[in-house]
Amino acid sequence: MTAVCETLGVARSNIAERVKPRPSRTRGRPPLADQELVDEIKSIIDDMPTYGYRRVHAILRRKARNENRLWPNAKRVYRVMKVHGMLLQRHTGAIDTRRHDGRVAVEQSNLRWCSDGFEIGCDNEEKVRVALCSRLL
Repeated sequence: MTAVCETLGVARSNIAERVKPRPSRTRGRPPLADQELVDEIKSIIDDMPTYGYRRVHAILRRKARNENRLWPNAKRVYRVMKVHGMLLQRHTGAIDTRRHDGRVAVEQSNLRWCSDGFEIGCDNEEKVRVALCSRLL
């Protein structure tokens, strides 16, 4: 090793340090166990499956405050829900796939239809609903 280091013009101590295996130094805290959080999230989603991670986090936070304990971070709730496939499908704003591609049949051209509805409250607390539909020329 001395001959190789002299030929390359590098210090032997430097090469000896580089050859040693180093223990991996992980940064940050170790990850928290997620199973308890998953069970709590599933109990919330079972009641209302349309809740996203923000609303689930709000419910978890409210529940933890009532029990005087720490609540999970919103990013952790998102990560756990994503890993376990509990996130809602994202709304992308794309065109709906159920577009009406058929032909609308009309008697003559340049016709418009108008509709309206209203409700009348009666003295006996019943309601009368009226719906109107008319053709405009």
